Amino acid sequence: MSRRKLNNKSGETNNIKERYHGPLITNGVSLGYIKIYPWISLPISLFLYFGGGYKDDIGIIKILFLTCVIINVLSILIARFNSLINRFKPLIYILIALVSWTVLVELTFIGLLMFVSNESSLSARTVYDSDLTLFYVIPMLLLFFLTCGFYAWHYLPQNQGKVWKINQWETYGVKVKGKKKERLTNFGAAFGVVLFVPAVLTGYIANAFGVFLGILLTSTLSAVIVDAFYAAVYIRKHPEDDSL
Repeated sequence: MSRRKLNNKSGETNNIKERYHGPLITNGVSLGYIKIYPWISLPISLFLYFGGGYKDDIGIIKILFLTCVIINVLSILIARFNSLINRFKPLIYILIALVSWTVLVELTFIGLLMFVSNESSLSARTVYDSDLTLFYVIPMLLLFFLTCGFYAWHYLPQNQGKVWKINQWETYGVKVKGKKKERLTNFGAAFGVVLFVPAVLTGYIANAFGVFLGILLTSTLSAVIVDAFYAAVYIRKHPEDDSL
């Protein structure tokens, strides 16, 4: 881990470790996220609460997105006061993790709607009545828990600071070799061809894109969620490390 210098009130210089962050993200989550993320997430939450929750006799979808709305509104209100943010940093990071979770829920739900789409109107009945819903929801839940566990493993004390093949970015001073980069590009292209070509030929492009959207976002946003929780733990030991 690199170190940076801070000057205290007496003019002395202190060396403080820069907070570790795991793979897939080039910079760790910061307190400034609380001022941006909720404004992005709130309109989507409201739309899905009224649109996706339409004809929701069971109430699962409405409760889910009402929770998202509450989290985002609370975050927006707290973000107006820098004094609160600086005083309750661990709680703010947990709130950032929850806001990131709301973004993930909203976008994967949109992917679900695309996957079960049968050209019917947007409503909860579209989700509840489709036989494909569980074939989307269960794998995405499993993927979420697996990726969270995978990213959390990188934050174990014995793993911090190591350079992994998954995170060989310039942040760690390691350049991906040309052949490995080429293989990664080829794999991505092959995955896209396998997923989308049959969908285009059969007319199920929206369904395929819904699956792709869910896999992509679940695999990546979970890294932000895990990093935010780790930041909450870290900031309790180093309260001077981050502030607004």
